[in-house]
Amino acid sequence: MRVCQDSGVSTRPYGGVAAADRRAERRAALLDAALDLLGTEGLRATTLRAVCARAGLNQRYFYESFADLDALLAAVYDGIAAESAQAATRAILAAGPDADLRAVVRAGAEAVLELGGADPRKARIVLVEAPSSPVLRARSKAAQREWAELVARYARDRFGVPEGSDALIGFTAVMLVSGWTGALTAWLDGDIRASAAELAAMFADAAHTAAEAAAQGTSVRGSERKPATTDEPL
Repeated sequence: MRVCQDSGVSTRPYGGVAAADRRAERRAALLDAALDLLGTEGLRATTLRAVCARAGLNQRYFYESFADLDALLAAVYDGIAAESAQAATRAILAAGPDADLRAVVRAGAEAVLELGGADPRKARIVLVEAPSSPVLRARSKAAQREWAELVARYARDRFGVPEGSDALIGFTAVMLVSGWTGALTAWLDGDIRASAAELAAMFADAAHTAAEAAAQGTSVRGSERKPATTDEPL
């Protein structure tokens, strides 16, 4: 058991390490322990006592970093969500400005799948454990909402979607993000038999099809809103 040598207000170095740095180390240890427990043994096994034991910390030092267990679990989820977004963004930027929609979506999807493949605990937390926790479920909904907003913004910037199409673009974005989450869960459960690369390609094809349908819908609605014209002189 790791025993803290500073009081929470002391700023004196101990063993050459400042108090703030030691607190940061303990916080990181708690996050790592919670991620490991939640991603391997599940939500029910991830108790405050178990997290502190896994981190090698006395329980009283838990509260210097987190108000309660829910705050710790939320921080774990937020870290995974941020890491996924950063990985997808890097991959999309690397695809280049001339990449078509399929290439862009496939690059982002492959980056997220790589992250989950490198650490399956993170995929389990986001897709399996989160729905069982009110706190994580709320975080999941917020993350999906942010992803949908990013998709909608990308569509407007990339394809010059006409004004008045917010509802259709928003619907398509939500459908894609929710569909991707559902497909990932089914894939992890073995209901979709495909490699990671094949899954990313299938999602890219689905995104392309949805984008084409949305574009046709916006065109039809745009033409319906145009005032009638006549060649007859006034």
